[in-house]
Amino acid sequence: MTFLEIALIILVVALAASLAWVLRLLYRTGVIVLNVQDALEESLEVIDERVSSIDKVLEIPLFSDSPEIKSLRKDMVTCRDSILNVAYSLTNSVQQDNFDATQDAEQR
Repeated sequence: MTFLEIALIILVVALAASLAWVLRLLYRTGVIVLNVQDALEESLEVIDERVSSIDKVLEIPLFSDSPEIKSLRKDMVTCRDSILNVAYSLTNSVQQDNFDATQDAEQR
């Protein structure tokens, strides 16, 4: 065997080892992404339930003109709106990713 053949064999082995290492990292990253996605979906379900309960509370008319109660109601409305914004942004990004993947599959 010549020096070139030995060098090429060493290079192929090194590249194969690097490929195996990269594939392992990609697999672990994919598992992490799937776990995060599952956690986000569960959180969105809880958020949906909480938003509906907050809406029920906010529909109750106020019988006190106390500034503390008005402030509390305003804070609850602000929290509800921010929760809804987070939920909408998460679902829109997921729906956009699904839409992009569908379009890519159709183009192939």
